[in-house]
Amino acid sequence: MGAGPGYDEGVPMTDLERFPDAVEAVWSSGDPTHATSGAAFLEGEAWGAWEGALAVAELKGSGMTVLSLDGREVVDEARVPELEGTYGRLRSVVLGDDGALWVTTSNGSDDVVLRVTPRG
Repeated sequence: MGAGPGYDEGVPMTDLERFPDAVEAVWSSGDPTHATSGAAFLEGEAWGAWEGALAVAELKGSGMTVLSLDGREVVDEARVPELEGTYGRLRSVVLGDDGALWVTTSNGSDDVVLRVTPRG
C-alpha cells in the first residue's frame, strides 16, 4: 500500500483554486517558513502597544512574532528579543488569568514552560 498523496509544500495552505470561498491568508512567516505553531491574543493594559496583538510561537524560527492587527490587516510585526533563539522550538501559547503569556517549548528533551510578562 502506498503512503497516499502526501503533502505538497508548493501549494498554499489556502488553495483558492480548489476552495474559491476560502479566506485568503493575510500574513506569512516567509520563505523559509518559521513553522508557526501556537498563538494567543495579548490582553490587558500592561501589554501597552501590544494589547490586542497576536503572539505567534515558532518551531523552526525558535522565537515569537507579535502581529498588531487592524481588522484583518497586519499593521506591525515585531520579534520578542528575549525569546529569540534562547529556548529552542516554541510550541503552545496561552494567556493566563493574570495577563501573563504561558509558552511551552518542544525540543524533545529538557522542555520548559515559560511565563512571559509585559515589560515594566
